[in-house]
Amino acid sequence: MTAHDPTTITIPTLATERLILRGWKPADIDPYAAMNADPEMMRHEGGTFGQAATFRLVAELIGLWPLRGCGMWALELRETGEFIGRAGLYEGWDWPGIEAAWTVRRDQWGRGLATEAAAAAIEWGWENLAADHLVSVITPENVASRRVAEKLGFRMTGRGDVGPWKDQALYRLDRPTAG
Repeated sequence: MTAHDPTTITIPTLATERLILRGWKPADIDPYAAMNADPEMMRHEGGTFGQAATFRLVAELIGLWPLRGCGMWALELRETGEFIGRAGLYEGWDWPGIEAAWTVRRDQWGRGLATEAAAAAIEWGWENLAADHLVSVITPENVASRRVAEKLGFRMTGRGDVGPWKDQALYRLDRPTAG
């Protein structure tokens, strides 16, 4: 069996200074559902949703790994082992490219954790995927997320005109060149 055999789901674990990016656990559902039920957390994500929808989303995020060779990690604080969000590389059906995406629990905002997690995911992507660029799809009003993208080197390329990215700010990050 290989890492991309649909009968095996392999999610690598990454460590940063303050975070562990790891595979999902059943214990992550409740705190992630609480994040998804928080109106302030979800104001740029199309609204809140509950535990059943969170469960389906986590199943999708896990399922991307064998189907696409990348996916989303659960984020855990190294210091406490506490679940605080998700970050990774998302390529949904008919998506405009491999998307770097991040969501960090509201009480952790402003600490640079989204940037730290996304940077680790992007580095992993350059080392393990053949993509020549990554994208990020961000609600234009989500200033904090746009700042994260810009800190990571993404540049805005325009607005989406169809599908789930209609009217979203589209960002692009090209693969670094050797030299």
